[in-house]
Amino acid sequence: MNGGANIFFKTWHDPRENAFEIGVPEGWKVAGGWIRKNQVDAGGVVQVQSPDGKIQIFIGDPDIQSYQTPGQASQMMGLREGQSVAGSGVIISRFLSGSQYVQQFIRSRACRQAVITDATELRELTMEMNSTLQAYSSQRFGAQFASQASAGDATYRCGGGAGYVLATTLWIRAATGQAASAGAAWWVWRMGGYQVSDPGQSGLAYYVLNTMLETLKFEPEWSARNEQNVDATAKAAMKAQDDIAKKASEFSKSQASAAAAGGLNHPNNVQLPQDLRKKWATEYNSLQKRGDATMGETWVHTSTGKNVKVSNSSSNWWTNDAGDVVPGPESGSPPSGGGWQKMQAGWQ
Repeated sequence: MNGGANIFFKTWHDPRENAFEIGVPEGWKVAGGWIRKNQVDAGGVVQVQSPDGKIQIFIGDPDIQSYQTPGQASQMMGLREGQSVAGSGVIISRFLSGSQYVQQFIRSRACRQAVITDATELRELTMEMNSTLQAYSSQRFGAQFASQASAGDATYRCGGGAGYVLATTLWIRAATGQAASAGAAWWVWRMGGYQVSDPGQSGLAYYVLNTMLETLKFEPEWSARNEQNVDATAKAAMKAQDDIAKKASEFSKSQASAAAAGGLNHPNNVQLPQDLRKKWATEYNSLQKRGDATMGETWVHTSTGKNVKVSNSSSNWWTNDAGDVVPGPESGSPPSGGGWQKMQAGWQ
């Protein structure tokens, strides 16, 4: 590997509530934390920017919003689509699939002059999430509630730049009784994306985004405290979201691994396969099942907490001050020359 060409990641902790941790590229600007807009709308937000300012990556939305589909309740209150329920901030809106939502988000928030170049429902990821949701809902609630998730993404051009957004939307409603006619509550469960001023950096941005999503995890102590303040139904909903979060993390892990295997984890690699996502979408199931070990990749870290993904063809990896990451001899000794530091297995 060339000196300085490797992307190292460090663990970043939510500075607001210590709700979560996430891997971010070393040396990049990072902002965000757990955002509480009101009692209903809350979520983690992370925004990173490359040192040269050409790559902007985000996870979550600081303007997080909850929605309610039109129904008898909204009609009785005289509310039309687009209006909000007084005192709650919930907006009346028909449910949008993941793909529909990201297209709306891109045009209204990311780039008003955007040209959508491709938009797709991520069917495999959606099926995995819904299988988990339905099994959990049936086990905990029987036929009382119905819920469904939808994952989708879109790529776009913005002037001379380019971007990408991925989102999962989720709805839940009462399945029986009078409450069933009230409509469904829905929200954007997870969202992330990037925008680059140089389209040639799209591959690197995609790799960083999916690595961040792969390494995002909530702190157990925070989750335990958070659960103490909610009722049993809310706790069950939180557990279901944790379960589908694992599916989303596995998907991001497979995408990041595919990007790394294609050499897109190097900032000096400006080659972007035509229609990157479609190239990998068909590989989703096999990539997820094989995992990093079978794909030949694993995480290693330095004593200072710098993480980098490497081939698992060697268990003896070394780095130096120049940023080179190389395998050492099978004997376990360092490579020739001086200044090498042995890297340890796993993420730190």
